[in-house]
Amino acid sequence: MLQNRPQRIAKAVRKQSIEVKENWEQLKTRASIWQKQVKKVLEKLQELQKAMDDVEAHVITAEGARTDWQPVGDLLIDSLQGHIDKTTLSWSKSVFLRMRRLSDILPLL
Repeated sequence: MLQNRPQRIAKAVRKQSIEVKENWEQLKTRASIWQKQVKKVLEKLQELQKAMDDVEAHVITAEGARTDWQPVGDLLIDSLQGHIDKTTLSWSKSVFLRMRRLSDILPLL
């Protein structure tokens, strides 16, 4: 009976050792998957930051161009609609391109 006890203890220790090894492997696998997801999110956030930096640069450029505009009172009424159309078209294109780029990036986050 005394010999059975050490054998039972050894068997129980071996069983727990196998469980610990299996749990360790599962933990390593999950940690690896998590690390890959974190890396992907970081890359997407970096892309988003670059897109936002680009938008900021365009806004600064647009604000600079706006300061060069003639006051509305100095424009001829006949050319006013042309100035409005030119400004609206330029601004719309810029905003559309930036928003399209952001919409391409955001779903990936």
